[in-house]
Amino acid sequence: MNFRHNMTVTCCITQKNNAFKHQPYFKPAFKIHYIYILKMSLMKKILTSILLVVFFIQNTQAQDIKSPSEFLGYELGTQFTFHHRAIEYFKYVADVSPLVKYRSYGSTYEGRELGVCIISSEENIRDLEELRKNNLIKAGLLKGEFTGKQVPFIWLSYNVHGNEAAGMETAMKTLYTLASGKYEGVSDWLKSCVIVIDPCQNPDGRDSYAYRYNSSRNMIPNPGHDALEHNQGWPGARTNHYMFDLNRDWTWQTQAETQQKIAYYNTFMPQVHADFHEMGPESSFFFAPGADPWNEVITPWQHEFHKLMGNGDSKLFDAQYRLYFTKENFDLFCPSFGDTWPLFNGAMGFTYEQGGGGVSGIQYKLDDDDTLSLSKRIEGHFLASMATIKVSYDNRDRLVSEFNKYFGEGAKNPGFEYKSVIIKGSNERSSLESLFQLLDRNQVKYSYAGNVGKKFRAFDYLNKTEGEVTIEKGDILITSFQPQSRMVKVMFEPDSKASDSLSYDLTAWAVPYSYNLKAYATTEQIRAEDGNVAPEAIKNSIAEGKPYGYIVNFTGFDELKFMAALYRKEIRIRYTLKPSEIAGKKFERGSVIIARGDNFQAGEKFDQIVTDAANNCQVRLVATTTGLAEEGRDFGSDFSPVKKKPVVGILCGSEIQSSEVGEFWFFFERELNYPITLIGTSYAEKTDFSKYDVIILPGGNYSKQYDTIIYYVKKGVKVIALESAGSIFSREKTTALYKAVETRNAETKAAEKKERSDDPKLLKKYEYEVERRYGLTERS
Repeated sequence: MNFRHNMTVTCCITQKNNAFKHQPYFKPAFKIHYIYILKMSLMKKILTSILLVVFFIQNTQAQDIKSPSEFLGYELGTQFTFHHRAIEYFKYVADVSPLVKYRSYGSTYEGRELGVCIISSEENIRDLEELRKNNLIKAGLLKGEFTGKQVPFIWLSYNVHGNEAAGMETAMKTLYTLASGKYEGVSDWLKSCVIVIDPCQNPDGRDSYAYRYNSSRNMIPNPGHDALEHNQGWPGARTNHYMFDLNRDWTWQTQAETQQKIAYYNTFMPQVHADFHEMGPESSFFFAPGADPWNEVITPWQHEFHKLMGNGDSKLFDAQYRLYFTKENFDLFCPSFGDTWPLFNGAMGFTYEQGGGGVSGIQYKLDDDDTLSLSKRIEGHFLASMATIKVSYDNRDRLVSEFNKYFGEGAKNPGFEYKSVIIKGSNERSSLESLFQLLDRNQVKYSYAGNVGKKFRAFDYLNKTEGEVTIEKGDILITSFQPQSRMVKVMFEPDSKASDSLSYDLTAWAVPYSYNLKAYATTEQIRAEDGNVAPEAIKNSIAEGKPYGYIVNFTGFDELKFMAALYRKEIRIRYTLKPSEIAGKKFERGSVIIARGDNFQAGEKFDQIVTDAANNCQVRLVATTTGLAEEGRDFGSDFSPVKKKPVVGILCGSEIQSSEVGEFWFFFERELNYPITLIGTSYAEKTDFSKYDVIILPGGNYSKQYDTIIYYVKKGVKVIALESAGSIFSREKTTALYKAVETRNAETKAAEKKERSDDPKLLKKYEYEVERRYGLTERS
C-alpha cells in the first residue's frame, strides 16, 4: 500500500518538476524537500480521512437511532404508550445498534410479549454468553471453568404495577440514551458493565391502564381531580390479569409473569437490580437507603452500597433541585419484593418510588397548586436510572468481588443457626411437589437425607417446640451449606427477627407453615444421600374387563384436581360419609367413588377417561369388581351420595377486594382447572343465583346486595363469606352468627362497665409519628 502511495507521489512530483525545469532557481535540494513535504501532507490527509470515516461511522450509528419520540410520532410524556409499541421500539434499537440485543423471555396470560434489551460494548455483547456463565460459575450456581473475565450485570426493571405507568416510558428513554451514547460516561459504562432493561414486568396491567386512560382523557389534559381520566374505578390496573400484585410474588412465583422473569433473571444473576415504582402524587421521590427493618441476612457491604447509591442519586437530584426522601416507608425485610429478593440473592436491590401513580395521568393538580406532569415523572426515574448505572460502574470491582464472596461464604460458613432442615417424606404429595417447585425456582438445593434411622434434637415447625426427629427413608434434606445459604435462612427461619415491629408487608412467611409441612430444623449437619429427589410417578393402567367402579382415598389437592377433571368430562362421582374397606383396602371418610352404573352415558370411554384423569392428576386408582363393602357402607348407600358437578360463582365489582377475587379466580382456573363465573355486583340483584350451587363473597361491602343474598341463602344456595362479607350474616337475626355476635357484644359491654369511664388511664395519647407508622401497615 505504501509503495503504491509513493509511486503516486513520485508521479505527481514529476509532473510538477516539468513545470519547474525551465526555472533558473530550481535546485535538486529543493526537489527532495518538496517531495518529502508532499508525502507528509498526503499521509496526513489519508490519516485524517481515516479518522473522519471512523468518527462518521460511530456518529452515524448514534444519529441513525431514532429517539422514542421520533419513533412513536409524539413527544414522550404527552401520552401513554401501548405496550406493543414499546416492544417494537426495543426491537428496533436492537436491530440498528451493535451495542444492543433484544431477548424475549415469555408471555403474559393475555398473550403479551415479555422481553428485555441487553446493552454493553460490542466486545461484551460478543462475549455475552461467556460473561453470563462466568457470573454463575463464581456464584457456585453453575458447574464449569471460570475463564477469568467477569463484569457486573445491572438490571433495571420498570412497571411491575400496571398503573405506575411512567416506568415503561422511562425505559425507552433510558435505552435510547445508552444506545446513542448521549450521556456523559456512557461509553465507559458499557465497556465495564452489562445493562439489562426490562421495560414492563406487567404488560397486561399496563395496557389495561393505558386503554382505560386514553378512552377517558380530554383532548387538553385535565389536571382536575374530578376528571374521569383520574378515576379509573374497579379493579384498577395495578395488578395482572388475575389481580395479583406481581411485586409481592418474587419469592413465591405463583404468576406466569414472575415465573418467566425470574427464570431468565437466574440465567444472569445480576449484581444490581433496581425496581422502579410510583407512589401517591403528593409525595416527592424515594431512593435508598431503605427504611427499617432490614432483614438480618443483608450484609454490611449491601448496607454500605445502599448509602453509596443514595449519595449518587442525591447528586443528580440536587443538581435539578428535585425533592426526595430516604430511609422512610419502604423497608427491606420481607422477601417478596423486587428489592429484597435480589438482596437475598447476592445483588444490590433497590426500590425507586416516584410521586405520581395511576391517579396522576398526564397532568395532575397538586395540593400546592403545582401541576405534576408525566414528563416530570419520567425525568425522575431517568435520573435514578443514570445514578444506578454510574454508582455501579464506579464500584464495579468491589461489586463483583463481594458478589462472589456472598455465595462462597454462604456455602462454607452459613449464618443460619439451623444447619439442616428435614422435610418428612410422608407429607402430602401435592405439598411436596409445590415445595420442590419453589426450591427449584429459588435455586435452593435439596436432596434425600442420609443418616437414616438416626435421631436428632430438632425444632418442630408445626408444634413450634424443641423436640426430636428420626430420619426415615424418603425424608428430604435442605442443608445450609450451599451457595443459597442466606436464601435458605430467609425461607426457613421459624421466627424472622426484625429491628422494628412494623413492616411494609409480611412479618412471617416460613415455608413449612405456608405449605403445612411436617418439618424439623436441627443445628447439626446431616449427611446427604445421592439421587434425584422426586415423588414416584403414579401410572395407572386401564383395568381389564369392565370394573364395577373405582375408588380413591382423598388425601389432598391432587384428588381435588382429579374430581375437577372428571366433572369437566361430565363424569358423576360419589363420596363416602363413613370409613370403609373395599377390595382389601381401607378408605377414609371423604373418599371418591366413580361407579360405572352412574356413568352409562360415557359408554366405552368410561375407563379411559377415569384412568387418564387419574394419571394426569397423579392419583392412585383402586378398581373394584363389586360395590359391596367388606366393612362400612356400600357404593349405593345413602352414605355414599352422588355429588353433582357444582356450579360456582363469585361476586366482583366496586367495593369488593379485587385481590381476593383474583385469588379465587386464579385458584379455580389455573390450579384446579375448573370453571368459575365472575358476577358483577352492578347487576347482582337481577341475577338468578338459584342456578349456582355455591356463591363466594370475597371481603367487601355488600349493603346494596344484602336483600338479594339473604333471599337466595334462605332458598338453599350455599354461600362462602370471607372477612368483612361475614357481616351480612351477623346482621341477619335468623342466623346463628347473629346470635353469637349478640352474646359476645353483651359480654364485652358487661366487662366495660367494670371500668371507670372517667379513668384518665383509659385515654389514649395521640402521637403523630406513632399513627403515621401504624398507617404504613395498611399500605398496598
